[in-house]
Amino acid sequence: MQQNEVLAVQELAHIRAMILHLEHVIHDNDTGQSTPVTSPDYWRARLEMVQAMGLPPALEPQARALSARLDALRATSCSRA
Repeated sequence: MQQNEVLAVQELAHIRAMILHLEHVIHDNDTGQSTPVTSPDYWRARLEMVQAMGLPPALEPQARALSARLDALRATSCSRA
């Protein structure tokens, strides 16, 4: 595995974990204090950075799934605002 691929795998795992955290926060109505890091837009930008690195084809489905989850989070958070 090349260095870029290792970094992409690590970053996608981190983004996935943070999306899971945000899904729980939104589901539990625990909006608390909002920060840029609790915004789906922040994680979309991070995901787009990883994709711009040139993901291997095997990681593309994972990136698309994360993007769909971010879309759902954004829709949910906007409907509660």
